[in-house]
This record gives sequence, structure tokens and C-alpha cells, in this order.
Amino acid sequence: MKAVLDTNVLISGLLVGAGPAARLLDAWLDERFQLVTSLYQIEEVLHVLSYPRITRRLNLSEVEVAAFAQSLLGRAEVTPGDLRLPGVTRDPKDDAIVACAVEGRAEVIVSGDEDLLVLGAYQEIAVLSPRAFLDRLEASSP
Repeated sequence: MKAVLDTNVLISGLLVGAGPAARLLDAWLDERFQLVTSLYQIEEVLHVLSYPRITRRLNLSEVEVAAFAQSLLGRAEVTPGDLRLPGVTRDPKDDAIVACAVEGRAEVIVSGDEDLLVLGAYQEIAVLSPRAFLDRLEASSP
């Protein structure tokens, strides 16, 4: 299964070690689904990780942040980022997440952002909360 994890899920997975988002990061690293992302999203993740309040909370070194970015680049499917879908969501910044999912032929977008969740689905791509996607993964595991 191919899934796009919204930036808020990736960051939450790093911040909250025991929650659904962290369990999704573990599931990705355990190859239970293929993560789809874009260079735009990786840049956004790095930008958020540079926020002072996030830096203080995570206490990650520059090397650790770089290693996380390398994991995204090396283990995820990175879309070219050519597709633009303006006006798909209520928040123009979220349009890039939907475009990434379409371009990467993902089956699921995972987000905690109501501006994405309100879609329910886009072109047969389900939009799920981290908990709902985790439940789906667990139900499909042997």
C-alpha cells in the first residue's frame, strides 16, 4: 500500500513517541507500507524541524535531522512534484499533499489536518486520520 503522511503526521511521529503517528513511522520503517513524499514536503519537514519550540522539544542534532531527511529521500518514493492542483483543499498549502498523492499513485493520504480530512477522499485516494490508517494497516496484517 502506498501512502502520503502529511507533514503534521511526520512531525507528530517524532514528537510523540507512543502515539499513532509514531507507530506509523515504525510501520513505514518496517516496510508495512510504501511512503510517498515530495521534495516540497521534505523541505517543509526540515523547515518545521528548525522551529525553536520543535528543536527544544526534540533535542535533535543537525546530524539527526539530516539523517531523518536522508531516510525520507532514500526510503520513500519521492515524486517529481510537477503536478499542481490549486484549489483542491481549503488551505492552499495542503494542495501540494494531494498533488503528491495523485502523482505518486498513493492509495491513502494520512493527516491530522481537518482541511484535508474533510475531503474524505480525492480521486479514489482515501484521506484518513493516523488512527484510522493504523487500524487499516493492522487489519491487513497477517
